[in-house]
Amino acid sequence: MSRRRWGKPEYHLCVPFASSLRARAASRQWFVVAALIGAILVTVLTYPTVPKMGSVGRLDSGDGRFSIWNVAWVAHALVTDPRHVLDANIFYPHTGTLSYSELNLVAGVLGAPAYVVTRNPLAATNSAVALALWLAFVCMWALVRRLTGSPLAGLISATAYTFCPYLLSHTAHIQLLMAFVVPLNFLALHRLIDHPTWWRGVQLGLAVGVGGLACGYYGIYGGVAVGLAALWFNQRRAGYWRALVLAVATAGVLVGPILIAFKDARAAVGGGPAITISSLATYSAEPIDFLVSGASAHALWQPTFSGRDPLFPGVVALVLAVLAVIAMLRGFRQSVTPWTVAGYGVVAVFSAVAALGPKAWLYAALFHLIPAIDLLRAPSRFGLVTVFAVAVLAGVGASSIRQRRWVAVALLAMVAAETGAQSARWGWPSWPLTERAPMPRAYQVLASLPHGAVVEYPFPYKSTDFHSHSKAMLMSAFHLQPLVNGYSDVIPPDFYDIALPINAFPSAESFQIMQKYGVRYVVWRIDTYDTSSRATLEARFPPFMKYLKPIVQDEDVWLFEITGFPPA
Repeated sequence: MSRRRWGKPEYHLCVPFASSLRARAASRQWFVVAALIGAILVTVLTYPTVPKMGSVGRLDSGDGRFSIWNVAWVAHALVTDPRHVLDANIFYPHTGTLSYSELNLVAGVLGAPAYVVTRNPLAATNSAVALALWLAFVCMWALVRRLTGSPLAGLISATAYTFCPYLLSHTAHIQLLMAFVVPLNFLALHRLIDHPTWWRGVQLGLAVGVGGLACGYYGIYGGVAVGLAALWFNQRRAGYWRALVLAVATAGVLVGPILIAFKDARAAVGGGPAITISSLATYSAEPIDFLVSGASAHALWQPTFSGRDPLFPGVVALVLAVLAVIAMLRGFRQSVTPWTVAGYGVVAVFSAVAALGPKAWLYAALFHLIPAIDLLRAPSRFGLVTVFAVAVLAGVGASSIRQRRWVAVALLAMVAAETGAQSARWGWPSWPLTERAPMPRAYQVLASLPHGAVVEYPFPYKSTDFHSHSKAMLMSAFHLQPLVNGYSDVIPPDFYDIALPINAFPSAESFQIMQKYGVRYVVWRIDTYDTSSRATLEARFPPFMKYLKPIVQDEDVWLFEITGFPPA
């Protein structure tokens, strides 16, 4: 059997697909294959996300519970009252409270179909995660195939990127799992480069805008990387620059109104803690972070893991990317031009230096030049762009190997095995998800009661423990009543004022707070109280029982309705 290059390129950068019907049919077939492989890998490597979609989640983490609530609220609002999607049901009676942290609108859109069918916040969140990762796989495959013409090389890059250590370390952060936007942006850019029309300029702008709505980090950092690439691949055609200007305008029209509403809602409660150059150091990467992952697959150098964002792209991906660069430097014939290889090398180095934060001059310059970048506190997340660029170069390196197809299949298997081992638990790939306990009867009843504000106890009053309010937020994703409790990046000033005295309920002072805030229902997770705390709580009830109506008093959760208020 003769030796030949597997995955023969069908076209190069700036050269369109072959116009024959046969080539188009082959392209569609490979897309179906890539989509199916992506679905299989997402199902296996994120187990049990897909098979137990409605019963598991990151319930062990404040950020994980926040993400579940966030996706469920956006999905609920989009299908019931889209105009008030920012008026989330936390920190009642404040409005615009969704803006106190990442909006996660795109995650809510992805989770909306499952939410409509099941009304289950866990199903909505897990479906959004699975769809986002599948889209990352498909977009990355499409980009690398477009550059190299090799569908198998695209599969290698897509696997290395979609299941990289960085993403597998952020299973609790729904916004950081929206990684599909980075390859989507570059795919739109290369389509514009191939044929710079006004419509492709609009498409690029829409892609960048969706990136901003999916994740502020990927929207801004990814947008900066796309801008750098657009300058690197610049053309002398006037149509190219007109299309880029139109892309910028389109992204601004899409994101601008939402960004204004976002900032206005924050400004109404003081804007939250200011992000300064000096405050960014804590969340900046260190050079060692690009060599470690904290994963079992890379246990050889595991002890050096710093605990920050793991930015190592994987052994196989890194080796293949180095092969691509060596081939470029030595002038070997590759499936893409040396200028393209160099361009992605520049993107990788640029984003790696930026991820180091203010200790490197680059991020300090970007901080003063890029609009809205002062809303971001973690420069290390620029490192995902580095992982992306290395994965693209890995596809170029794989496509350059002159060998039989089985070599490509072997490389794909190696990448899948490496990524699968990163999340291995008891010999089977797994995300750190936990089973949801049966829903207490009090919350089921609360969901059926007339509209009214809720206070849930325990009510954490120390700022270092505010993340525990996410437990009440998670339950509110099921009952959907407005909630005085809340947890977010921005905390309203009056929340600090009431956090301690409201814990004395029922008492004369706390009743005044309830009346001021229009509270109708009170929930106690009584099973979290020790014997002494429960006795103290029960001793406060007798003088105020004429103002309280018991609805549910089970051993795990109590639910009361406030029927009146004592005289001031």
